[in-house]
Amino acid sequence: MITPLRDQDQRGESDRGLWTSLEQAVGQDRPITVDLWQSLKGRLDFSQKKPRRIAGVEVAFQPSSQGEGTYVLKSPVPNSYLKLDARDYFLWEQMDGEHSIRDLAVAYFTKYGAFPFERLMRLLAQLKASCLLEEKLLDVFGAATAHFNARRLAYRLQRFAETATQKEFSLKNADAFFDALFKRAGWLFFTRPARFLYAVLTPAGLALFLWLLLGGAYPLFSSAGSYGLGLLVLMLANYVMIFFHECGHALAIKNYGRHVPKAGILLYFGGLAPFVDATDTWMAPKRARIVVSFAGPLATILFGNLMALSIALYSAFSLNPVLFQVAFVCYFGAFMNLLPLLECDGYFVLMDLLEIPMLRKKALAFLKESVVDKLKARSPFNREEKILASFGLLSAVSTGLIVVFAVYMWQSRVMAMLGELASGRDPLSTVLAGGLMILVGAPLVLGLGIRGLLLAGNLADRARRMVSP
Repeated sequence: MITPLRDQDQRGESDRGLWTSLEQAVGQDRPITVDLWQSLKGRLDFSQKKPRRIAGVEVAFQPSSQGEGTYVLKSPVPNSYLKLDARDYFLWEQMDGEHSIRDLAVAYFTKYGAFPFERLMRLLAQLKASCLLEEKLLDVFGAATAHFNARRLAYRLQRFAETATQKEFSLKNADAFFDALFKRAGWLFFTRPARFLYAVLTPAGLALFLWLLLGGAYPLFSSAGSYGLGLLVLMLANYVMIFFHECGHALAIKNYGRHVPKAGILLYFGGLAPFVDATDTWMAPKRARIVVSFAGPLATILFGNLMALSIALYSAFSLNPVLFQVAFVCYFGAFMNLLPLLECDGYFVLMDLLEIPMLRKKALAFLKESVVDKLKARSPFNREEKILASFGLLSAVSTGLIVVFAVYMWQSRVMAMLGELASGRDPLSTVLAGGLMILVGAPLVLGLGIRGLLLAGNLADRARRMVSP
């Protein structure tokens, strides 16, 4: 514990408070001689504030092989987490409502030999934003601004654009649903026999699928000779893939005894997709976080394996072309999610393994700002700088390869499909493809259009303010 800095001789009227002084003056029937400005100064003195952490906060320590570990705080407020380093956590522990900001600064200086003013201000702001402090500030001006903004057309258009591009429809009691699913059957997927089956089925299923794909056994973008039906099958297969992907994450979360705060359907830029909130894995060990990240792609790979093996076992089955399309979507989706150069599951696995948060952002910043200077100076690269440089270069190369693959797919598959749709020989395909484009594209175009208009309006307002005297 730290000893508060108190000087009884200097407290005087300011520490007793304005209203206490007023009450005593009235009770003694004497003239009021309160130093108003001194009292207000004492109340407004930030160093005298005594922050108090809320009760019921769960703390998880995350060890690191590179030095001091980190601490993750989970607030009783739903879906509120905050990660702190060891020094921030030291300050957090002292926030018991008995010690002032000045006390915290002195204790920090005593332990670390440095003043924590900027760190303390940032930490207090983060704790308040994460609902981890008992102190609640009444933002009168913010509430009034929000009230009047709600009446403006620009504000309503902005809200509509946000809804059109991203909107959540959450499932009630998602954690209870996945908890029951895990206890009834989900636990079987995490047993040793199940892991053995994954190791056997995945190479066999993937090899069979590649053989079918390269041999041109089944069409990829058409079904029953119709591109419209083919697009519809691919879209439905994508929903199936995402469903199993998110269920894989959720069951892995329950396997490690953590919670699923939210789950449901996400409307994102005109498309619908199931989602599962996996933020509670921040409270789990590194191994658990890695397994949870892997579980989504592995679930889709398992489903793709079943489709490919079904085609091999029942070669005369009339729905094999559909099963082939479903397998393609599963394997392709898993590959894209496991690719660590994209900010998907594989990227988060890599960050956990390397213990470097915000890896992509740091790598791109390092390439842009520091790598040329280090090469010119022939300065040696440390471990983290080598990782950042390598990851940044691989990200650039992967972006180029993805562009090349997209061009190849466009020329070899998509152009033929668009030509067939434009010919009008298959009215059903044209109607289905047009309907899908309208269904998916209309909210996207409308939302982006409104955002563009709002941006143009803001730029025009800034230009007028710069020109006006």
